[in-house]
Amino acid sequence: MSARLITLFAAALLVACSASVALRDPSVPISSKAVFDTGRFAGDWHLVGVYPTAFEAGCGEVRVSVSADRLSRACLTGGVVLRQDSATLIPHGIARYDTRLEGAGAVQLWVLWVDDGYRTAVIGDPEGRIGWVLNRDATIPSDRWAAAKELLDFNGYDPARITRLGQ
Repeated sequence: MSARLITLFAAALLVACSASVALRDPSVPISSKAVFDTGRFAGDWHLVGVYPTAFEAGCGEVRVSVSADRLSRACLTGGVVLRQDSATLIPHGIARYDTRLEGAGAVQLWVLWVDDGYRTAVIGDPEGRIGWVLNRDATIPSDRWAAAKELLDFNGYDPARITRLGQ
């Protein structure tokens, strides 16, 4: 069996296992960022931390592009695009969006935190189906990675279960 097939099988197994266990404790309150600038949030991001869904399985990197009403993702391995998707973002409050994503279905994307420079963001779903750490660069500095993990923990996610990409 080739190394690529073994990697894809292992990633699929990881996704299957993670799907059966909740990503966050629903008894922990979750909140979106109260002061949020959609214009500054728009643009290109790298998914540097993820609780993998079927979309992220086997990805070496995931690039995310956000506009006022759209989110697009590209899953890459070795510079080759394996799959892409694009979804409409429907705002429903400050830093809260409804959407439908490949690998997760209908979800609410809440911006739980973004640093003052809009360089790193933490995205979650109240039901715990999505958990992301986004960064403007492919490599996240250790202080912002630690802050993102603390925010996930504060919002009921298990920071030990997040998969770090691109590092």
